[in-house]
Amino acid sequence: MEKIRTFQQYELNKIRKNVKDSGLQFEKFGRSSNIMDYSDREINEMILGIYKDSKHLLVDGDYFIDVSTVQKASCILTDISYSRRIKPDKTSPIKLKDIRNFYIEDYFVETSEKFSNSYQHRITGYLKKIGGISLGKGKYSHFYSIPNDFKTFYKGIPLDLFYPIQHYINSLFFADDYHVATFEVVGNLTIIDE
Repeated sequence: MEKIRTFQQYELNKIRKNVKDSGLQFEKFGRSSNIMDYSDREINEMILGIYKDSKHLLVDGDYFIDVSTVQKASCILTDISYSRRIKPDKTSPIKLKDIRNFYIEDYFVETSEKFSNSYQHRITGYLKKIGGISLGKGKYSHFYSIPNDFKTFYKGIPLDLFYPIQHYINSLFFADDYHVATFEVVGNLTIIDE
C-alpha cells in the first residue's frame, strides 16, 4: 500500500466535530453525506484532496479533476546532481547510474475533458502535500527533489521520475501502477543507461 502523509487523530476528530468548517467535499465527491461513515484513512485522504470513490482529485489550481479522464502525465526536469564521487564531463551524456538527485520544476496531468477551462493540470502541490516529492535544498531550494533510488528506466525515462505518478495517481486511484502509462519528461537533459 502506498505511503501518504497522515494527520494526527485529534485533527481527524476535530473535522468530525466541525464538519461544516472542514472544507471537505465529501457530500459532493464521497460515497456518503455523513462524515461518520468515513474511516480515519478516508478523512485523511479527503484532507489531501483525494476522493477515491468518485475518482476526484483537488489539483493545484484549487479545483477538482476526474482522474479517470487522465490520459498522460509529465514533469519538467530542470537539473540533476551527481553522486559525490563523480566528476562530470560536460561534453559527455549524463549516465543514469551517476545521478544522485533529479530536480523538478512541476508535474502535470492531461485529461480528455476540460476542468476549469484546461486539459492540463498542475499536480506539484498535491504531490508535495501527500509526500511524493520533497523540496530541494541549497541552490535547488526553488525546485522539487527526487532521489535516484531505482537507477533504472521505464520506457526510456528514469523510473524515479515516473514513481510519483505510479504511486500517487495510478496505485492510489486505480490499484494499477500502470493505469496512466504515458509519461513525458520535458527538459534539455539527455540521460543514458550505461
